[in-house]
Amino acid sequence: MISNSIPSSYANTVAPYAPLGRSAVGQEDTELKTSTFKPTEQLAESVRSQNRRLPDERPNDEVEQDRQTALTQERRANSRRTDEELKTEQKQIQELAARDREVRAHEQAHAAVAGQYAGSPTYSFVRGPDGVSYAVGGSVEVDTSPIPGDPEATLRKAQQLRRAANAPAEPSSQDGRVAAQAAKMELEARAELRAKEATEADEQNSLRSEEVQKDEESQAADSAGEAEVARREREEERIAQDEARLQSEQQAFEDEQRLLDQRQARAELFNESTRRNIDINRRLIEIGVFADNNAVGSFLNKTV
Repeated sequence: MISNSIPSSYANTVAPYAPLGRSAVGQEDTELKTSTFKPTEQLAESVRSQNRRLPDERPNDEVEQDRQTALTQERRANSRRTDEELKTEQKQIQELAARDREVRAHEQAHAAVAGQYAGSPTYSFVRGPDGVSYAVGGSVEVDTSPIPGDPEATLRKAQQLRRAANAPAEPSSQDGRVAAQAAKMELEARAELRAKEATEADEQNSLRSEEVQKDEESQAADSAGEAEVARREREEERIAQDEARLQSEQQAFEDEQRLLDQRQARAELFNESTRRNIDINRRLIEIGVFADNNAVGSFLNKTV
């Protein structure tokens, strides 16, 4: 975790040096401020000249120098260690950020292609050195159950799930298992679809056979009907011809009867006329207009 505060190892470099018995500048109490002693800050330049001693009078100077050297080396080591820690943390943060982008892109690719058959992506997080949570794993729940009673929809669903499983650039082993399951469901859907198509084809052939049979029966019935109609037409034509012949014969009979009636009428008229002439002649003879040539002996007289 990166922090803006100064590490504890730098405390000795920041705090001013203060001899024993004296406080740092700005931290002395009121009595010390009114004292005639010089402040610690002024001793930084003057102590060296005022406290000059011979080497034999300063037995602790070498120890102090060794202590200051050790402190300096420790500060440098702490500084190097802090830089290395910062670099390590920065590298870890970069790796976590890259992993987060990879995981999110991977799961979102699954969800985008799976569409309605996928749920929302879920992630597992790790808190980085900077205090930010990074996704290091994830999953997307998908519905791999077939659609009952509809192999075509099941086939489309299986194909979509297989594409969703292979959508990321680097599919995982779990993605491979989902893709295999989708491929199996696709094969089963194809088999069910072929069986359904075969059943429908059989039904269509059966219906077609029934239709053909019905057509044949209808054609046979039509043929029988046509034959019956033709027979009836022929019968009606024969009856019509017979009626026409009867009418012709009746007309001829009527004409002959009429001719006979005319002849009989003429014969009756002739007979009537003959009887009238006979009657007129008889009367004329009776009144003496004509001689009676038919009297007894008249033939002989004429002959003589």
